[in-house]
This record gives sequence, C-alpha cells and structure tokens, in this order.
Amino acid sequence: MKKKSRPPSSDDISSLLRSWTYEEENNIRRFRARNGREVIQVRLPLGVEQYELNGRPDGMKPDGHESWLDVYRQQSDVYGREFVLDDDALERLVNEGLLFYHRYLLFFQMQEFELCARDTSRNLRLLEFVGEHAGKEEHVEVLEQYRPYIKGMLVMAKALHKVKERSDFHNAIRILTQGKEEIEGMPSLANNEIFEFERSRALVKINDLLQQLESQMPQSLNDRLEKKLNKAIEEEDYELAAQLRDRLKTLDDEP
Repeated sequence: MKKKSRPPSSDDISSLLRSWTYEEENNIRRFRARNGREVIQVRLPLGVEQYELNGRPDGMKPDGHESWLDVYRQQSDVYGREFVLDDDALERLVNEGLLFYHRYLLFFQMQEFELCARDTSRNLRLLEFVGEHAGKEEHVEVLEQYRPYIKGMLVMAKALHKVKERSDFHNAIRILTQGKEEIEGMPSLANNEIFEFERSRALVKINDLLQQLESQMPQSLNDRLEKKLNKAIEEEDYELAAQLRDRLKTLDDEP
C-alpha cells in the first residue's frame, strides 16, 4: 500500500530558506515583524536564527520580567546583602549573558554601535551583580575573567558611534584612550590565564582602532598650515613661509 504524503506543515521554513540563500558576506538583516516589533535574522548554512532587538534576545520573559537579571535584582532589593545566588541562579544568569553576547557581536558587525554599547553595558552590570551576590568565589570568576573583553567591546562601540554619527574623532580617541587605561589597570585574577588573554586581546584591538582613527582624523587648520609651511621651507619659498608663519601666529594669539 502506498504511503500517503503528509500535508506541508506551517512550521516548515523551506520556502524562507529558498527565498534567502546563504551568503557569508550578506547573512544578517533587520526588519519589522508583523506585530510591529523589530527583530534581527541571521541566515546560517542550514537555517535561520532570530534575535529580538530589545529585551532578552530570545524574547523570553522569566517570571514576567525582562530578564533573569531583573528577577534577581528585584529579590536582592528585598533581602539586601543577605540575598545569595545559588548554582541554578548563576547558571541562568551565565546562559542569559551568553545570549546578549551573541547579540552584541551582531550589532557590532551591523555597525549598530549604540545598541552594541547598550548590551555590553548590560553584561558589565551582570558582572557587578554576581560579584555582589555570588555564594562562591568561583562563581564570580566564571564571569569576571571576561571583563577585559566586554569592556573593550564597550569602549570600541562607544568610540565608533561617535565617529559614525558625528565624525567626532577627538572624543572617540579620548574614549579609547581612557578605556585602554582602565583595562590596563584592572587587577589580575590569580592564576587565571583567560583573564590575561582577554586583557591582551582587548588592548590589541583598541590599539589597532586607535591607530586607524588617528590616521583618518581630519587635520586641524594649524596642522594644515604647519604642513604647508614645512613644504614652503623645503622649496625655499620664503615669502610664502613668512605668510604662513604670520597666519600661525595669529591663530596662536586667538582666544
């Protein structure tokens, strides 16, 4: 007897996959869903991932709250310093932090730097909360070892947002320089190689971005005049050199 074929299921995403073929360089899109909320979709070789733009990336609301972090912060407000995170609570918070980690990487890739800064700031608050309420020191270290990396992502996102939105290279460089100093000054975790690796990796990335922004930063009028002055001297155009010196002196005298 011939087996009857099953009718196509509404859960089958084959048509979606056919309409959006996988391309490594073009696999992320942001759009507005039917109910008006914005989501991010990532095309993978064998499927699609979807992230909420706001709240928890998976859209879940633990106990009706935005996140497990909000649940436990509310409990800590009631019990104060007596509130201690048990193993189950820590596991929930770590897994939740990973969701935000995956989303802020996407935001960075999409050049949504303000949203990347939002999510990295959120995960730094998670580290602070666990540090205050963890029942075991090893619970603190599970997350604390990644502080340099998260901080590095935060300062790079903030700096690039300044450049993208306002072409503000000066403040971007200031943010990176200050962030670099903070990461260098972080106390080491005893015998924790991951912490030192993440610190080194963050500093390399920040230094690379600093060099990139410094090379792209528009020259000030003083810098441009100094460059023209040096060229005029090399070419022995002393009349032009004198004019440029007078102009530079005028700028120096301006309040």
